[in-house]
Amino acid sequence: MPRLHFPDQALVRRLVEAAVTSGKPLMLAHDHGLYLCTDAMREPDGTCVCAFVKGCDPRQNAAAFEVANYLVGHDDFGISFPMGGQEQLLADLKRGHRLAIDFGRRAVAIVMKAPPTKQSQPTPTARGRGAESHPTARNKDSTMTTTATKKKTATKAAPKKSGERLKNEARAEIAKRIATLDAGGDPSAEATATEATSATTGATAAPVAKGKASTKPKATKAKDATDAKPAKPAKAAKPKRLSALDAAATVLKTAKEPMNTADLIVEMANRKLWTSPNGATPEQTLYAAMSREIKTKGKDARFTKTDRGHFAFNGKAS
Repeated sequence: MPRLHFPDQALVRRLVEAAVTSGKPLMLAHDHGLYLCTDAMREPDGTCVCAFVKGCDPRQNAAAFEVANYLVGHDDFGISFPMGGQEQLLADLKRGHRLAIDFGRRAVAIVMKAPPTKQSQPTPTARGRGAESHPTARNKDSTMTTTATKKKTATKAAPKKSGERLKNEARAEIAKRIATLDAGGDPSAEATATEATSATTGATAAPVAKGKASTKPKATKAKDATDAKPAKPAKAAKPKRLSALDAAATVLKTAKEPMNTADLIVEMANRKLWTSPNGATPEQTLYAAMSREIKTKGKDARFTKTDRGHFAFNGKAS
């Protein structure tokens, strides 16, 4: 069951207030868009004020018709919600509640969503000061203390390990010199020779390593032009499907005389402009939608009612 949301909640509140005050119903209509309206609230030119469902306003969204069809189906309709005695609904809207509509095959209902509640901010005591601090704040402070203690301990332990290593190296050097003295040699001369050998080895190793790095060729891999994937052909855009109202306007525009909705349904199907998606009474649905457009748009409607049940194309429509 899709839920229909209305971005302009201020306009929805005004429509509900007008409907409750006048006792007239609130209407959910699907024809040139998907919107809420009421006969109790009109523009200065006589057209109804409309609060469109999210994504279903043709003035703002080029795909509004497809979005509306996805939400409520392809058939045009008008559903009324009696507003008599709905003062509580209006009071909830004034308190910040948001109105939405659950749209199903068997039931269509208005639902209200309460505004989110603001979470209370912690007091200065709860931020870690005093014995009555918040448990979360105490846990956070203890965690921070433990982390700081670990870092401090690790910093102190590092010099201790390096000091032990230096002591061991010094002891080994002393033992080696003592052994040299016992053998009748000169320990200072041996230490000087060892240092000179280490320096010579380091100076020799550096150019060799540098030479190896400089002479080593870098592997390069050229891209083969034949490896490029061929571009996929662009898909042809699907033709936009006409609505029942658009198809009826197309037929009446070329008709020589007014037609009733039953004949319009047959002619629309013959021209392959529009067919009813398994609707039980498509001619009644079309009649209601055309009447709604005439009532809503007035002189700008695409249709005029010439006789009972018969319509013609309004050539003066803008």
